[in-house]
Parts: sequence; structure tokens; C-alpha cells
Amino acid sequence: MRTMASVMTEEPLPPNIQDCSVVRNNDDPVDGGYKNPLPFQPLVVFLRFLGVELDPALLYKSSKCFRYLLLGLCFLLLNAFFTIFTAVSEHNFFVQIYNMDTPTNSSSVENNSTVPSVFFWNLIVDYVNYGVLSVGVHASLLFFSRQKEWKFLWDNVQQILQHHNEFKGIRKSIRRVTIAGLLIACLETLGFISCSLVLIDFNEGLTLEFYFRPIANFSYVYATCGLLLFAIIGWTVTLGFRSLHQELLSNCLLTTSNNNGCPETVSLAEKEELIEMLANWKQLHVLLIDTVDGINDCLGPVLLIWVAHIFVGFIATPFYILDGIHFNTGSLSSTWVLLIMNFCLFSQHLFHLLIITGISSRIWHEAAANGKLLQKVNLNDVYHLQDQVSMLTTEVFLSLPRITAMEYGDLDFSLIPTVIGTSLTYLIILCQFQSSEQ
Repeated sequence: MRTMASVMTEEPLPPNIQDCSVVRNNDDPVDGGYKNPLPFQPLVVFLRFLGVELDPALLYKSSKCFRYLLLGLCFLLLNAFFTIFTAVSEHNFFVQIYNMDTPTNSSSVENNSTVPSVFFWNLIVDYVNYGVLSVGVHASLLFFSRQKEWKFLWDNVQQILQHHNEFKGIRKSIRRVTIAGLLIACLETLGFISCSLVLIDFNEGLTLEFYFRPIANFSYVYATCGLLLFAIIGWTVTLGFRSLHQELLSNCLLTTSNNNGCPETVSLAEKEELIEMLANWKQLHVLLIDTVDGINDCLGPVLLIWVAHIFVGFIATPFYILDGIHFNTGSLSSTWVLLIMNFCLFSQHLFHLLIITGISSRIWHEAAANGKLLQKVNLNDVYHLQDQVSMLTTEVFLSLPRITAMEYGDLDFSLIPTVIGTSLTYLIILCQFQSSEQ
């Protein structure tokens, strides 16, 4: 909360300007729950059926807290078990593919000598990467939902949506985004389940793999829901900054070619209106920055796991594609299926990276645009309020919001060339080692 400290502990406001600190209203979860559900309630309900409860009003009820915790831990253990079982079984499946139609003696097949070591280790890293994503995001959702930072983040989002009447339309927009995101998450999960069914050899009958693989791939929905939760809260903050931007544009105090700002003499009623307007501006800005800090505190581990997963995916999937096209180490009957799967996976990684970096960059640009508009506000030093506008402008530029992966780096558009460039470097190294083994 270092950013918030710099904003909220500045010089005191002039007389008659109320404190801009975020005030908790009657919707505080400690007081017995929220009156109005958040617009991403469909996601909350969906995760509730999957053993992850996000509503602080329910988590802080002693009669239900232990029940939700026990249910969540059971789902997490099942997720870990099925993921590990699937990783081992699918690893053996790929070994059989690469040994298929290869003229070797039986001893070499038993020793997996026909499987290139580069592909072998890349496959292991790939499955570990998926397991960390699936189980790690699931565990993160269980952990942060029981922290006080999540309760404050939940309340801040509620405060943003109740700050102005204009947010009634924003509520509908966020709800539509939530439903669309859930549909995309379910479609991606169904895609993973379909891939698992393709890899099953039905000639051997219905084995444990037939049941365990789809369940393990269904756990991918936890990862997509974690990313969706970040996207929804991040988009809410973006709309909040945009609403503040519209207020700055509509107050008729900006210095333009046809307007010199506020008149030098104002009535007592106009003075009170200016004081209230400045207080509202600063309160909304503080609330939005506080929400961004809450995103970093609560969803930082989720974003770190996702960025690491995408980075490894940008190395693994192009390698599998080149391996199937150029090196042609597998059987022709299965190569085309794996190529299509890896092309889809690569597109999926790129889509997720654009979501993370796009929302983070949009938040920063909206906040910076507000700072530029504040520089044009001219109160002609009415009751010394211009000094407060200048101070608020300085604070806006000093506290520009940053979405980070647990402080390991900013998640903006500058991350894309970094990830792609580094992935290409590793991919070239892997291809060189693969060529040396042919």
C-alpha cells in the first residue's frame, strides 16, 4: 500500500473540504453482508459450485467458514491427484507415439532410446507447467479469498460501482463481460477435455484414463476463472478512471480557446459546489488507486503463475509444431492432430497475454489522461483552491497505477516483445539440440 500512503497523507485540505479517504458504508461485510450483489456475481456463483467461495459475507460467518474451507481443500486435493495422474499417463502415450513405426529393437524401445531427449524433457516441463497453472491458481483462489486484503478489494469494487449514478450502465456492461468470459472459459475447458479424449486409445477399452483425463483437464477452468476475475476487476477500475475523465471534461473549468476556466468571483453556493467537486475527484482517484493496490495484493500470485505459464507455452508449442513439420519424429497418423492442437494452444497463449497486458496498460493510460486534464483545470485561485488542484495533479502523476506480477515486473504492452523475444531465443536453442540428435 505504498502508493496509497503517498496519496492519502498529503497536506491537509483547506477548510470546508471533507476528508477524501475511502469511507466504508453499510455494505461493509463485517456489518453483515452487502445489500447489492456485485455485477460479476455469476462468476462468484460458478466458483462456489467448484468449491471456491469469494463472497466475504459468507466466508466470515463462523457457521459456514469451516465448511467452505473443507470443501475447497477437498477439491484442491482431487485437482492435484488427477493432474499428476494425467501427466504420467499422457507422457507414456507420447512415448508410444514416438516409438511407433520406428525400426528399433525391443531393448531400445524399452529404454525409450528412440525418443529425442530434447522432446522428452520439453514434454516434462510442459506438463509441470500445466500442473502449476491448474493447481497453483486453484490454491491461490482459496488462499487470498480468506485474507483481509480480499475483503477490502471486494468492498472497494462495491464503492466504485456505487460512487455515481452513471455506474448503473457500467454494472450491466460488467455483467455482460462476466457472462461472455464464463462462456469463453467453458469453451476453452471443453477444448482441453476434447483433446484428452482424442489422446485416449479406445481399442484398449474403458480404462481409468478415460475417466481421469477429462476430470484433470476440467480443472483448467480454475485457471481461466482466476484470469477472468482479474479481467473483470481490472475493467471495473478502467471504467472508473474513464468516468472520472468524463467528469473532468464536463465541469466547464478546463482552460480552452473558448474558456478561461472558473470566473474570478463566485457566489457562496458556487464555492461550496467547487469544494465538493474537488473532494469527489480526489476521493474517486484514491479509491481507484486503492483498488489497483488490492489487485496486486490479492491477484499478484495468479498473474505471476499465468505469465510464467504463457512464457513456457510460447517456447513449448512452437517447438512441437516445428518438431512435427521439420523433424517429423512421430507417426504421420498422429502428427496432424498434434499440430492442430498446438496451433490452438499457441493462439490461446497469445490471447491470454493480450488480456493481461491490455487491461494493465489501459488502466495506466486512463489514469495518465486524467492527470493531463487536471493540468487544464483553472480555478483562478478562487479561495486558494487552485493550489489543491495542482497538488492533486502532482499526486495523480506520482501514483500512476501499475499492475505487477508480485513486483517482479510491470504487466503492460512492453511485456509482449520481451516474452516473444526470450521465447524465440530458447526455441532456437532447443531446435539446435534437436538437430544434433537426428
